[in-house]
Amino acid sequence: MATAAKKRASKKSTPGQTYLVGDVGGTRTRLALYASKGRAPLAEVVVPSREHASFEEIAERFLGASTSPHPLAAVIGVAGPVRERTASVTNLPWTLDERVLERRLRIPRVLLANDLVVGARGCLEVGPAQLEVLTARPPAKRGQHLGVLAAGTGLGEARLVWIGDRYLPLATEGGHCDFAPRSALELELWSFLSTRFPDHVSYERVISGDGLGALYDFFLSRGGRESRAIAKRLAEEDRNAVIAELGLARTHKPAALAVDLFARIYGAEASNVALRELSLGGVYVIGNIGHRILPARREIFLEGFLHKGRFRELLSTVPVAVVTDPLVGLRGALAMAREMTTA
Repeated sequence: MATAAKKRASKKSTPGQTYLVGDVGGTRTRLALYASKGRAPLAEVVVPSREHASFEEIAERFLGASTSPHPLAAVIGVAGPVRERTASVTNLPWTLDERVLERRLRIPRVLLANDLVVGARGCLEVGPAQLEVLTARPPAKRGQHLGVLAAGTGLGEARLVWIGDRYLPLATEGGHCDFAPRSALELELWSFLSTRFPDHVSYERVISGDGLGALYDFFLSRGGRESRAIAKRLAEEDRNAVIAELGLARTHKPAALAVDLFARIYGAEASNVALRELSLGGVYVIGNIGHRILPARREIFLEGFLHKGRFRELLSTVPVAVVTDPLVGLRGALAMAREMTTA
């Protein structure tokens, strides 16, 4: 995708020019303006996605309030598939079109990319201080393929394919692959989820914010108890965040069981990515949920990661790291935008 972006560029950047970069998700949309050089944004905004009718509405308001030079190029990461210069947001009724955005926003070059593509590209920009390494060593920076996962509103997956002397970020929709139970408990979980989602039980139904909530409901259905105080918190606050808090503190058994199983299944799918993509250079986990849960449940995550029978030995050589930088997607989009105008 980066190669295609380079071919479409026709101008070189100058110090006075800016780039618009964005991350469009089902929960929130983040936009930022960056200068042609530097890591700090000139302006940025984060807004709840569902409070707006369209991405254009957010972008026009953001650019209209800016006093910076108008952007030369834009790269927007979108939580959904991108086809023929258009993107549909999986968990929003939005459709984005590069040509429409170029016209309405008056930006010469707009590139839509899957949000995990820009996130994957951003993984190449982070330093050691922005990694929580779960294995003996961090993922490679060159020479071998890499995998990327991110649980959030949904489950995103991407790959960084090493071609010659550089990485090419490629999108996948692997998070929508069939959830594969590996134990009697997980078979019971699949049965529970199949009543909620009779058409398809994917990994996204388990490894996501709502997936954590579904795991909690599952353990309640198996005889777990919920006090009035906890029920009140779950009703009035961010339900999935409360479940994570209680589970990590081990102060509420159904939440603790949910967090542990979440970490184990996350590990299982991370090793699926490693095998599918032959990502022997390593696997990056991005996103706030992974950052919050996986380092605290490292051993459980790695148990799930290595539980692959004959391939346990191979997977034991694959590095895994959690990216702690919350702006990894914007950093990837910025790197891609700069590549568009400096080729």
